[in-house]
Amino acid sequence: LFNYESIKSYQEELSSIINAETLLVFDEVHKIKRIDGEYAKAAIHIARRAGFTIAMTGTPIPNSYADIYNVLHVLYPEDYEDYFGFQVSTLKAPKQYEIDRINNKLQPFFCRTTKAQLNVPAPNSDAILPVAATSEEIKLFRILLKKYKKNKLLLMLRILQLESDPLQLLEAINLADFRYILDDDVDVDAIDYADYSNDIITLINNCGRTSKTQQCISTISGLVMQNKPVVLWCIFVNTIHALAKRLTAIGIKVKCVYGEVALSERQKLLREFKEGKYQVLISNPNTLAESISLHDICHDAMYFEYSFNLVHLLQSKDRIHRLGLAADQYTQFYFLQTMYPNENGYYSMDEEIYHRLQEKEQRMRKAIEADTLEVMPTSDEELEEIFKQVGL
Repeated sequence: LFNYESIKSYQEELSSIINAETLLVFDEVHKIKRIDGEYAKAAIHIARRAGFTIAMTGTPIPNSYADIYNVLHVLYPEDYEDYFGFQVSTLKAPKQYEIDRINNKLQPFFCRTTKAQLNVPAPNSDAILPVAATSEEIKLFRILLKKYKKNKLLLMLRILQLESDPLQLLEAINLADFRYILDDDVDVDAIDYADYSNDIITLINNCGRTSKTQQCISTISGLVMQNKPVVLWCIFVNTIHALAKRLTAIGIKVKCVYGEVALSERQKLLREFKEGKYQVLISNPNTLAESISLHDICHDAMYFEYSFNLVHLLQSKDRIHRLGLAADQYTQFYFLQTMYPNENGYYSMDEEIYHRLQEKEQRMRKAIEADTLEVMPTSDEELEEIFKQVGL
């Protein structure tokens, strides 16, 4: 068993033990969708020797039909040009007749199984928890709109920081650290330095605990009092630590799992969570969104920070909503949303992101039912939609 990060280093050794009698399985194959990516090249190289190959993913193409290019080369390295023959330029921007042709050719080579077919009980309707921004948060929100109007990705990250812990605004952001929150592969390596006036720095320092944080602590406290374990999803590691500290301060047993936690420690923490040794597990989808089953012990998950990465949303939901769930068991997801007043009543970036996620999930569900592959919007298109209401 290898992860995609390691097959590049071991591709010759793997090639030496793979032969015509080998069944080669690529799980989470969307991780090698980047054309000419190093992991993809290694995967295609070792797949050439396998007699049988299966590629699995829980997420149909999120960006463009170009996402199938590497998958088909892994599955059919010798036959791609003769049978499929899709050029990259065509896959990136196909016309409707080309989309029909692509789906018709793909049809015999993939299958899907839905949760409904597996009799997994449907989750409850999402619980939306709107929170009114404080006067300090409103002032900082308007400052951020002006400062980052030309860089919507940075604006999104800074607003997320504002809503979790305004003190994070005083730290530089390396965009490369947050590439994973996007749905598509983009090169982002710029660093944003925090350069605010003394008045704004004073405002940030005086902001205190955010309204979203207060609502989060209150809701989780209520669930814990009902003896309900909770998974709390965040993006920033700083947020994970800050929420863990606040929950611990009121007597709630909390553990955190994120990228820097060693694998052996993660396994220990997950085992202890399942054994009921603590009540809240805080993580981010980039670390804990795959191959973890918590549905036997936990049925409530809260989203404190979330991006428009549908892959992460669906996979994080699947930690507690999956095959094996009892027929009479509930599953509840909570989404916190900070509201800022404006001329139209209010604006919430969280709400806009949530609606985008809902639209994409519905589109994906329809695609699954129709047995076709559906293209999702790019990150730039998502950001344009998210900030349209504030005139950006």
